[in-house]
Amino acid sequence: METERTTLRLESFPLEQNREVNTTLSRMETYSPSFIYQDTLKYQRSSLNSNQSNLSADTISRYGRTDSYGKAVRGQSRKSLNENREPRGMTGRAMIGFYNIFFWISGAAVFSIGVSSLLDLHTKELSNLFQVELISYHPAAPVLYWLHLGLLLDGAVVFLTGFFGCWSSIHENSLSTSMYLLLVLLCCVGEISLAILAVICRDKSIQVLETEVMAKLQVEYNVEGFASFSRSLDLMQAKFECCGLHGQQDYASSAWQREVGGLDGGQQLSLPLTCCVLSNKIELTGFLDPAPADLAGCQDVSVSTVISRYEDGCLDRLVNWGSHQFITVAGVSVGCFLLHSLGVILTCCLLHKLRRPAF
Repeated sequence: METERTTLRLESFPLEQNREVNTTLSRMETYSPSFIYQDTLKYQRSSLNSNQSNLSADTISRYGRTDSYGKAVRGQSRKSLNENREPRGMTGRAMIGFYNIFFWISGAAVFSIGVSSLLDLHTKELSNLFQVELISYHPAAPVLYWLHLGLLLDGAVVFLTGFFGCWSSIHENSLSTSMYLLLVLLCCVGEISLAILAVICRDKSIQVLETEVMAKLQVEYNVEGFASFSRSLDLMQAKFECCGLHGQQDYASSAWQREVGGLDGGQQLSLPLTCCVLSNKIELTGFLDPAPADLAGCQDVSVSTVISRYEDGCLDRLVNWGSHQFITVAGVSVGCFLLHSLGVILTCCLLHKLRRPAF
């Protein structure tokens, strides 16, 4: 084995280093304790001298100067070693491949959470009540809807990045590994941004929730042109079994009572039908077509306590529901960020091994 390595090193020297090689061989020959090894070194030195002295004119013309020939020989020697050596970073690539299983699972989970939140009718309608002005002098936006959309996009990017990570772990290519590292870093930045945005929007939306929703209730509820807000408020009352933000008195001075006299579907009402105990409450769309179990008893506001309508306000229950939604988005984002940070560390280690010189 040692003789083969010596041969390879000798063949890879350029012609200008012939004198130094002979000097080194002479020293090794002097201090070697084995005459067999000395004979081997003598043979290697004579072979080197013979190879370099027998260079043909064609070889010189082909490679130009003799140092170019030496570089060509070295390159060929390195190529032969690279073909016989074990692939670099094999352990790191195996760990990246195994890690991508969890990467896929996290991407699929985040994507499913985003899709289910966007497709859920109740979540979509109630999200309209949480409006936050993110940019000055711009209309307030339904931040919960955009946060759920952000989870969906993040999950899709993570899932697709997992495929690219498996492909880059199979190939011994530092460029593809660098691209994978960049994609994982982008996912981490997006996730931590979602978490920060969820926390900030939670505080802002809860601060303005009471004043904003109460102002809209007085002006927009059951008024033509504001069907979206009316649906959201009806869902809130039917889902949380409550009436108004603070109680049934919220509707006494509303535009719905002042301008149209509580007219709803041809009926003269004192309170919205969703303030009543509904017989179709378990239906998913029951709030769109409410069916009170006792309409007369529900609308008799002269009686302070009845079992046919809800009397508590919805504010606290709405705040708790919204806080849970914001915290869920923030928690999922932080969890994915921590998991994907591990991927950044593993990929950096693999990239270091791939870029390390083979010799």
